[in-house]
Amino acid sequence: MKRLFIILFACLPLIMLAQEKKVEVKPYGFLKGDMVYVTNGVYSWGNANNNYLSSPQFAGEDKNSALGFTAQHSRFGLKIKKEGNIKVGGKLELDFYGGAFNANGKPRIRQAYAYISKGDFELRFGQQWDIFSPINATTNNTNGNMWYAGNRGFRRAQIQFLYKIPMNSKLQLSFGETSKEHNGLGVDNQSSFPMIQGRISKKIMDKYTIGAYFAYAKFSPDPDNSDLNYDMSGFGADFNLFFNKLISLKGEINYGKNLNNANLFNIAGNGSKNDDRKSLGFWFNATSKISEHFNTVVGYGLDNNKTKTLEQGDVKQNSVIYCDLIFPISNGFSIAAEIQNISTNIKDKNNNSAMVFNLSGKLSF
Repeated sequence: MKRLFIILFACLPLIMLAQEKKVEVKPYGFLKGDMVYVTNGVYSWGNANNNYLSSPQFAGEDKNSALGFTAQHSRFGLKIKKEGNIKVGGKLELDFYGGAFNANGKPRIRQAYAYISKGDFELRFGQQWDIFSPINATTNNTNGNMWYAGNRGFRRAQIQFLYKIPMNSKLQLSFGETSKEHNGLGVDNQSSFPMIQGRISKKIMDKYTIGAYFAYAKFSPDPDNSDLNYDMSGFGADFNLFFNKLISLKGEINYGKNLNNANLFNIAGNGSKNDDRKSLGFWFNATSKISEHFNTVVGYGLDNNKTKTLEQGDVKQNSVIYCDLIFPISNGFSIAAEIQNISTNIKDKNNNSAMVFNLSGKLSF
């Protein structure tokens, strides 16, 4: 009798939940192990002191090769949804990425937001993907996303509005955190002005999606001296075109000033009122699903520093060309091999290049 009471008591929360509207919790993610080999030295995140295998990468002057293994690209998430006249839900997504390859990687928040929606309108609060430069490349470098080679967008805390417009169109607008500070309030917070992003997109024949986007933010290095204030702005377009299983294309093109100051990854950063840093970037990749167990990807990305007054040591251009051979085997398990060529052009110095070879095994769920 006592055992029966314990079982009934344990099931009470489930019984109460069943009486309410159904809550759906769906786990997703992947487990992924990578081996990376580079023929020449690389450095990461635009910092020559980060001379380790990571992402995104620049080609450095060091001519020594390097080899590394990591599982830090693995990812886990939960999608939560509660149906009703007014729908509510959210997403929590973690990974273990920390830069240099390390056997003791710590969990890191990727996305964490709550939403409420009714009809064609949705409102989100929390950390989520940027609206500016929203597409990710199909690359084995899953925490690189072609950053510093044409792709800009990242994740940030924001309030985002989404509205589905008739004729398969969607409007997005967000107000959020501008940049990332390690300590204290940054020059974006002191401006008392949110980063504004917007995008309008349209799906055509359920096969093709095109979009256009913009971003704007302000910075105040010294709130008591408005003459030092400066801003960031940018705009661009994206496309995702599925012609058939043998050929699909996706990519982006964008232009802006001081984008890197707002944590939009490009080689033209650290701008100021009298020294705007301008850049043009684009990337694309083509995917071919040749068979159920063999896919190929070919892609290219370019980040071009358009700043007029470049100084010695500034990166003038960074480009990546890559090819993937992907072998989906069974039940979400796949093996992928990728080869990249990274080329980095630095003012008043020789061009650097490096070949990067990546082999990974991944289980998606």
